[in-house]
Amino acid sequence: MLKKILIALMALIVLMNAVDAIDSSNWSEAQVGYETFRIPPEYENPYSSDFNMYEYDEDIDVFTIRYVNPNIMSLYGYYLEKYPERKVTVEGHDAVHFTYHDRADGTNNSILWFSSGEEFYYINWIGHNITPEIKEVVKSSSDSKYDHEEFYQILKDEYQNYELIHAIESQRYDYPKDDSSHTFVTVGTNGFGIGKIF
Repeated sequence: MLKKILIALMALIVLMNAVDAIDSSNWSEAQVGYETFRIPPEYENPYSSDFNMYEYDEDIDVFTIRYVNPNIMSLYGYYLEKYPERKVTVEGHDAVHFTYHDRADGTNNSILWFSSGEEFYYINWIGHNITPEIKEVVKSSSDSKYDHEEFYQILKDEYQNYELIHAIESQRYDYPKDDSSHTFVTVGTNGFGIGKIF
């Protein structure tokens, strides 16, 4: 009886893995940065595509692959400050998965940072789950040249640089300040008042 249960469980595991498997051999390809990525059929015919980015739609949240090395510090720092993240492994690549809700569109979105070769990329898409299609896009790229510790150390160093630059620039007199307060004056039967709303 135990033997039959074990065989049934193993068959179920194999079946579950087979369901997740995707045949991407007939997908189109796009060159982004120094990598060639396979593009799922639903994201073919991009709105824009060049060396730095593959954008399926004018709204980059729909599906975008971006080469981030030229702007890794500012982009990673921005995302790390704005959105919740978790460390994950996707098809053998160490990665950071950011999730957020876009109130304007009413969508839940994801950004997945990973490296291929010595370069860093991210994929942006609608949804909070790392789908089999997104996994296949990551899998289609080269293995990272960085081990687990190196990958996360590079991102940590870039974030520390981001914080340092912003600390220095915030001391400048012409640095933009968030002045979202409003001053008001009221006149009524009880007299007048002046106030500020933040």
